[in-house]
Amino acid sequence: MPKSKPVFPEFLPEEVWKWKLMEERFDHVLKLHDYHEVRLPILLDRGFVERGIKALMQGRQGKMLAARTVNVCGEEDETNRFSLRPEGTISILGLAARQVEDKRIHRYYYHGPFFRMADGPQKTIQLGVELLGSNSPISENEVISLGIRLLKELGFRDVSLRLNSFGCEECRRKYLNAVRVELKKHSGDYCDACHAELAANPFSHTQCEDPRCPQEVPEGLNILKYLCPDCLAALENVKKVQANLGHSYKVDPRLTKNYAYYNGTVFDFVVGEGSNPQTIGGGGRYDRLSERLLKLSIPGVGFYLDLDLVFNIMDTRRLFFTWDNAFSVYACALSPGLEMMLLQIAQELHQADIVTVVSPEIRNSDREQQHAKVHDCDLMLAISEESVREGKLELINLARGTQTSIPLNRVTESVQISRKLLRK
Repeated sequence: MPKSKPVFPEFLPEEVWKWKLMEERFDHVLKLHDYHEVRLPILLDRGFVERGIKALMQGRQGKMLAARTVNVCGEEDETNRFSLRPEGTISILGLAARQVEDKRIHRYYYHGPFFRMADGPQKTIQLGVELLGSNSPISENEVISLGIRLLKELGFRDVSLRLNSFGCEECRRKYLNAVRVELKKHSGDYCDACHAELAANPFSHTQCEDPRCPQEVPEGLNILKYLCPDCLAALENVKKVQANLGHSYKVDPRLTKNYAYYNGTVFDFVVGEGSNPQTIGGGGRYDRLSERLLKLSIPGVGFYLDLDLVFNIMDTRRLFFTWDNAFSVYACALSPGLEMMLLQIAQELHQADIVTVVSPEIRNSDREQQHAKVHDCDLMLAISEESVREGKLELINLARGTQTSIPLNRVTESVQISRKLLRK
């Protein structure tokens, strides 16, 4: 029978080292920028999640987005109302609320699985970066530039920006009124779900699959035409700063977001050129969300990266290199009764930070060499009753097919000498 694809994918050893390499790279960059890692809970109070999602939604759309969360228990179960986290910003604001008294700027990042419903429960792995406590132009340019730096560090030399502004409350009110008027005129073109969702949040990316439905606000409607002077100036500032930093960008007035809590500058990170660009992350400002959710004023700006997509593109482009060119040794016993000595040899090599694979079986030398090559080891150490009586063991260079006897009391030294010779 064919193996069924798991709902939540696993990662095998040949993939895990690539994930670790990717994580180490962005951990390093984020540390340089004074961002501090936090570990967010995977199980969240369902009520808190729904309040965050609906905080700046109207009516039906808030309920639709809340319905996309993956709940641990049914709606009727009032004793265990938990959801798997659908995103990180809501949790980050809850964390920041406990530290808001110190009036400091907080820089956080986190990564891990996030869960949403879309034709069944689905998991994505994301990196989230948040700067809290400032609504200055410097803060949003810092965050955008950091996203570009991270992606370039991972090897994406063709990363570019898509920029837009969702404006302030007054700008949005005017734009929303204009959208509703146009939607009413073209109501026959839209399915009921898209009509209701776009009337509630014209920046929404709908889940509609009907090819006859436009799925977006009518052509000709442009949020930029409704921006007040302050919001226009803020967008111009971002364009100017990013251009001076050498970052490629394009203003896209039809850029959308699934959540309605964004205001002001919003952006996407795009890789690839021509007819197949791919959006691999994005974010924006969310200065008003904390007031609706927590009754506190905590301005913020942040972004996410879709690490599943980042990983797949890196793999396709061969941006991963062999994990640290790892050197390893295979240690085996060719005779029974030598378990203690074998483990002592392995322990000695481990203490010298040498990757050592211990064979749990008793086999002849040829078969052990085959297994050593399966493990991609460079050297093999073999002990037998005869060699132990002589105070020696056999060191086999698997790449060159050579074999030498080395003293039992100079194992680590002999292995390190052979390692240096392999590099020449």
